[in-house]
Amino acid sequence: MKIAVFTDVHGNLKALRAVLEQIRASKADQTIFLGDIFQRGNEETECLELLMKSDVICLKGNCELYAEHGVDVDPDVEHLREYYDGVRKKLTDEQKQFISRMPLFYENEFHGHKMHFSHFLFLDMKAAYPFLPLSSLKNGMFDEACKSEYVMKYDLAVVGHSHQNFVKGNVVSVSASGLEGASFLMIEVSENELSFEHISIVQ
Repeated sequence: MKIAVFTDVHGNLKALRAVLEQIRASKADQTIFLGDIFQRGNEETECLELLMKSDVICLKGNCELYAEHGVDVDPDVEHLREYYDGVRKKLTDEQKQFISRMPLFYENEFHGHKMHFSHFLFLDMKAAYPFLPLSSLKNGMFDEACKSEYVMKYDLAVVGHSHQNFVKGNVVSVSASGLEGASFLMIEVSENELSFEHISIVQ
């Protein structure tokens, strides 16, 4: 079985079309998007509509949290208030409903291999802003979270958000599809093997 994972489109419609086309060509059995449709680019609505019409499993990133609830959920992004106020005003009811239904994580078992997918590792899933801060990558909190019982119970945990490709134990990070250095992750799983590869997105 082949599972394709991409993340952090950030309003780049050309990049989104490119990654979806490349994933289709790879004949993936399942495709998962780890969140962040909005911010940076200027084609957020078009990206949202394309994902709404796709068969991709779409998870909620911090940008979707801001689009759904406003920036008050995260005191670190006050500078984005005007942008997200504008996003919230132009979303249709259908688009708002789609965003509200996007789950924070997806997990499944493939050929006996347990996998977890989310925008980033969690600090508190019940909090208004559930993810670890990006500073956790530098202060050791992320490394500690990788060793937690919750994360260690999976054979693979896949995240985005940092815009970097890296591997820490069973945690794999995928770079942003919509920014420089774009890539997606291809996971291949069978009863006897679990492997993955970061694949550059060709635009």
